[in-house]
Amino acid sequence: MPTPATSKQGKTARDLIDGITDSWQAEMPELDRSQSELTKRAARLAAKLGDRLTACIAPWGLTRADYGVLSTLRSIGEPYALRPKELSSRLLLSSGGVSNMVARLEGLGLVQRQPHPSDGRSTWVRLTPDGVNTSAEMARAWGRTQADIFRAVPAPLCKSAADILRDVLLAMGDAEPAKPADTSD
Repeated sequence: MPTPATSKQGKTARDLIDGITDSWQAEMPELDRSQSELTKRAARLAAKLGDRLTACIAPWGLTRADYGVLSTLRSIGEPYALRPKELSSRLLLSSGGVSNMVARLEGLGLVQRQPHPSDGRSTWVRLTPDGVNTSAEMARAWGRTQADIFRAVPAPLCKSAADILRDVLLAMGDAEPAKPADTSD
């Protein structure tokens, strides 16, 4: 279990959230602030990472949502295709939101929609060769940026934090999505 970071004076180091929590504790001491601390720290980390991701992918002229689509399709392996519903569930977006992003990425030549071979009502969203290359370039750039962001965080602490957050998410019912359907059916 990781131990709290300490300052140069040997005291437990404090972050912005500690100050916020102390203020609430003074105002309403009867409330358990542990869930609030977790929520605020997760949100703060997400905001810091989101800002850096936005800056990282700026050279491609794409949004974080665009990156999410390309990254999701690239990460599942060849043929880099998912049904819109599968894409929607993996990105935690509405079908309309995914449809708009797919249309935008299709216009940029990074994805294409292909009809389902046995179901005329369904389509696949597939990376184009340019989409495969672009998503790989962006993933490498984001990997370098993450290494820079977490440079001061010891690897065992990163692993421990990731494991603890997985346990929290699983306890909240956040399970791995089903394997993608076979694109040949």
